[in-house]
Amino acid sequence: MPERTAARITAFGDADVVQLVDEEVRAPRGTEVVVRVTHASVGSTDVLARRGGYVFHPFPGFVPGYDFVGVLETESAVSSVLGLRAGARVAGVLPGMGAHATRLVIPASLLAPVPDGLDSAVAATAPLDLVTASHALRLAEVDAGGSILVQGVTGPVGSYAAQLATREGLTVFGSASTRSREAAEALGVTFVDYTDPLWAARVKNATDGGADAAIDHTGSPEVLTALSPRGTWVHTAFVGRRGHERGDSLRGSLTAAAHRFGAQRQRVCSVPGLVATRRNDYRRDLTALLGMLAAGELTAPAVDAVPFERIRDAHRAADRAQRGRKVVVTMPEGPRTVVDPARRVWERTLPPTHAAGK
Repeated sequence: MPERTAARITAFGDADVVQLVDEEVRAPRGTEVVVRVTHASVGSTDVLARRGGYVFHPFPGFVPGYDFVGVLETESAVSSVLGLRAGARVAGVLPGMGAHATRLVIPASLLAPVPDGLDSAVAATAPLDLVTASHALRLAEVDAGGSILVQGVTGPVGSYAAQLATREGLTVFGSASTRSREAAEALGVTFVDYTDPLWAARVKNATDGGADAAIDHTGSPEVLTALSPRGTWVHTAFVGRRGHERGDSLRGSLTAAAHRFGAQRQRVCSVPGLVATRRNDYRRDLTALLGMLAAGELTAPAVDAVPFERIRDAHRAADRAQRGRKVVVTMPEGPRTVVDPARRVWERTLPPTHAAGK
């Protein structure tokens, strides 16, 4: 099997801890396939994991990256049943990260086809955020005509959640900063200024007793004030104190679990959990959502493409997290490499890399 390059977190810290390392690629087993990655997104969760604040990676040495687009290099019985043949463009979400690498050996059941006409770099921004938004909306269980609060509505997950909720006939209240008001209202939502100390009360008054549900990444108890007495609070994340993110996230998850069946019930939206336990649902959702993206029914964030050999720059760009934009690393097609045998870190001379494309 060919080798691969992986971006490993050698220690917790700033972007300088990310190292490109050459590794052998093991042969696929059973229903596994080999995917040559062409594009992979770098998001806020990757930054959090690199800093050591992500609950699922308490120790360094891992490869970050949840979502990717690539080309299928081998087939298996499962990939054939799914209609995925060698040479096909595919996308997916890994249940435990690892997408920041030039090749992956993974179960074929993780993969969905990338529709013709959908740019690979754009497609790479979407899988985790799209499935998160869709799954959160499903957990909210709001009937058509109901109302929902989407926190951080101009962020990647919030934007998709608002678009999907609007398509389902919901009234959407979207929180954002005042400088993002125009972008929020362009999504067709009622803007909520989260710096307003009375924002939750204003949502409650505007909905005649509170929103039917909220999709939230902050964990702020003010969300309960904005909800109806029988509203559903869906957590997509928990914003923790700097240096205490893992503990705060665990506490938030446990608190939400304790209120799963309360009057104002709480749900935790975990896409890694969905991928691991409900693979068919995840793959069906991702396939449909990518189709909507290709058809122009959903609007993706703009792409900031960074060549993979500049992975540290990609992390720095993700650190800044500009509204309406997503960082994507583009993999080389044919790198010439020189390996330092002491450190086994790849030094690269690369051909020009296009910002986006198939």
